[in-house]
Amino acid sequence: MQGKDYILWFKEKIGWILIVLFSIIPVVLLFATNDVGELFYDVPETLKTFGKITALVGFVLYAINLLLAVRKQWLENFFNGLNRVYIAHHITGGIALSFLLFHPLLLAAQYVNFSSLSSLRYAADYLLPDTFNSMDELAAIQEVVAFDSGIIALIGMVVLLVLTFFVKLPYRLWLFTHRFLGVAFLFAGFHVLFINSDVADSLVLTIYMASWTAIGLGAFIYRSLLGNIVIRRSRYEVKGAALLEKDVIGMYLEPIGRAVNYVSGQFVYIRFKGCEKDGISDETHPFSIAANPGAKGIVLYVKALGDYTSALKNLQSGSIAEIEGAFGKFSYTNFGDSPQIWIAGGIGITPFIGMARDLTERAPAVDLYYSVQTRRELIEQEVLSQYMPAVHPNFRYFPYVFEETNEFLSASFIHEQSGDFLGKEIFICGPPAMMKSMRLQLRRMGVK
Repeated sequence: MQGKDYILWFKEKIGWILIVLFSIIPVVLLFATNDVGELFYDVPETLKTFGKITALVGFVLYAINLLLAVRKQWLENFFNGLNRVYIAHHITGGIALSFLLFHPLLLAAQYVNFSSLSSLRYAADYLLPDTFNSMDELAAIQEVVAFDSGIIALIGMVVLLVLTFFVKLPYRLWLFTHRFLGVAFLFAGFHVLFINSDVADSLVLTIYMASWTAIGLGAFIYRSLLGNIVIRRSRYEVKGAALLEKDVIGMYLEPIGRAVNYVSGQFVYIRFKGCEKDGISDETHPFSIAANPGAKGIVLYVKALGDYTSALKNLQSGSIAEIEGAFGKFSYTNFGDSPQIWIAGGIGITPFIGMARDLTERAPAVDLYYSVQTRRELIEQEVLSQYMPAVHPNFRYFPYVFEETNEFLSASFIHEQSGDFLGKEIFICGPPAMMKSMRLQLRRMGVK
């Protein structure tokens, strides 16, 4: 790789590098505060040690998972975009669950002796909650409660993540259940900090794990419990909303007080207040901005694909919206002065409209490809086909209509019109299947 490639690689991977580093630190501290030979003295001790490692790594990943859900702009800098932050959030949740599942199994396995049925019974009992038998055991309350807290946390996390990964719940129900991940984490934190373990025996390890407990709980409280109070949102008034061709709703909103600070190509999270009578819930949804930062208000185009987006056609002028953001690294301003190719599919044209409106004389040369099923689906045609080429001579526009060609837009067609891809930045936004196909075609043609 060349120097520029290394820089881009590092910018995209720095978040994952930090996740791996933070996850490894408690393992290093475990080895530093113990005799490594004793940790792997025999099979039972080895199983016990791996049980400790999976607990430490799994808990840190659990805390990181909660942190990645706070939806803050500064997190984007570590992953090069909020979409990648949420991908990392999804992956760390799955890995954390796997590690934490192995933790009790490995600890129980140290007691297994297949020549003795009683050892199997003892190993199975290890996985069950502990109890108090008499008042004489009050001195062991902390240990028992800490042990049971770990079991409660594990069961809670398993149930909640299974619902997340494998069960398609309605959005509101999913959001409600997802909030209990913080409750499960609270029990997990109590277990880690108060169980009789290497964490309790090492001040450095205690401080490290307590820090991640505080980070995870703080992130959960910030986003899920106090989100409506502490998260900064801008209030906007809907000045106009209309149903355009092919189930596309166009909206124009102006700020009431502080406006959203954004760059062209970014997106915001928006919720409409008091619109339940129009069938519009107060759920929060992300939409790309189709305006440039110099505009008074913001323009949004939304494809009616589900119950919520379909109801937006009922939106009335004067309705109030709360907007959080803006987010995203999808902007031509982040990629220097190299020529650029923009590839839009359907409603994926929205961020490109905002970027096109923002182009200046010093902006890079741009070829915009806009793929739709039918010609009546094309939006903002006057801006893209007439206004933009007139004010920006290096802007070229290529509408591509499937029903007129009976073929999908291809990388080879783009290559014929725009020439060699070498040295050009390529942006793609559209339906997932279209983006996946286009990326695959471009890679086959040598695009990294």
